[in-house]
Amino acid sequence: MSPQTKNWRTYFVGSAIPLLLVGVYLIFLFLKDVRNDRRYSVTVNATTPIFVGTGDVGGCQGKQLTTIERGAKLPVRRIRYLKDCAAVDVRLPDGRAGYVVLGLGDVSVNPPLPTI
Repeated sequence: MSPQTKNWRTYFVGSAIPLLLVGVYLIFLFLKDVRNDRRYSVTVNATTPIFVGTGDVGGCQGKQLTTIERGAKLPVRRIRYLKDCAAVDVRLPDGRAGYVVLGLGDVSVNPPLPTI
């Protein structure tokens, strides 16, 4: 093996290992954030619109999927803080996925979200 090839391989392996470690760390942080979001639940206090899809795609004004009545408790899948609102991805009792925009309708997030 020539010295140039050996140096190139050493450089490649030496660069790939730190990049791989940084990537694994970022994936770990993302998965930890998703896991922490799933400890929340949404309690509906009054009739509230549920929108189609996820909050990052639909934004603060999406296409309405359905309305959910008072007293329903929905598990949270993900909490997204957007520029103009907070969108909470939820799983409906019939298995469909949707999201609630905080401020539209009347919902409570349990435990309460930290203030920013």
